[in-house]
Parts: sequence; structure tokens; C-alpha cells
Amino acid sequence: MASPTFAITRRVEFHETDAAGLMHFSNFYRWMEVCEHEWFRTTGLAMMSVAADGVRRGWPRREASCGFVRSLRCGDLVRVTGSVVEVGTASMGYEFVFEKDRAGKWTEVARGRMTTVHVRQDAEGRMEAEAVPAAVRAVLGAKS
Repeated sequence: MASPTFAITRRVEFHETDAAGLMHFSNFYRWMEVCEHEWFRTTGLAMMSVAADGVRRGWPRREASCGFVRSLRCGDLVRVTGSVVEVGTASMGYEFVFEKDRAGKWTEVARGRMTTVHVRQDAEGRMEAEAVPAAVRAVLGAKS
């Protein structure tokens, strides 16, 4: 069973900064999603799938928030650690901690949360919540 936490490390790129030279706030949300997608990918889980009958399954976001403590600048090395903090019948809640490398010491710069819902979408585009798959619960360390 995989750990209920997962981390990615990346550098802030120039295009992710604003006119003040700081990482734009919207990128924190993107990086939360990147962390989640990499977590799924490394465990062999699909973020989205399409069945032979055309039914699509995926994880749209129900809610996301992020609080900022310190700024990030172009070139900063950042670690984003995601943790499963809540598992509902059809939803999963994550917490993400952003840490900046400051001379070999990781310092928290932001903390975010995201709730996703497992859904099925039929051929007409109607979406409805569907139970979190057992495989996802098992791989991400979530209790049934």
C-alpha cells in the first residue's frame, strides 16, 4: 500500500511569476493539481477514464483554498507535499504544504486544501457522484 502522502519538487519558472517577480497565486492551485496527478500516475491510477460505452469518469474539484505565508520567486526550489485528510463516500480531501528550500532547510511558504469528487459522466454530459473506487482507497491509503 502506498503512503497517504506524496511529494513533488520543482522550480518556479519565469512564466509562473507576475510583474512583481513573485509566483502568481494561481500557480499554487495548479501545483496542487500537478501533485495530485503525479501521485495518481506513480501509483498506476487513472485521473480520467472512458469506458467502452462512452461513460467518462474523473475527479472534478468541489472546493479549493490556499493560504500564503511567504512569497516565491523565479528559480526557487519548492517541495509540494500532498496528504489525504478526508475520504467520503464519493469524495477525497487533500492538504498540500508548499516548502521553499532555504540553504538546505525547508521552510513553509503556503498551505492549501482541495476536495475532489469521483464522478461518472454519461454520453449526454450528465455528471453524478460515484463511490470512490476501492483501488483508489487502497493505493492512497484511505480507509473504507
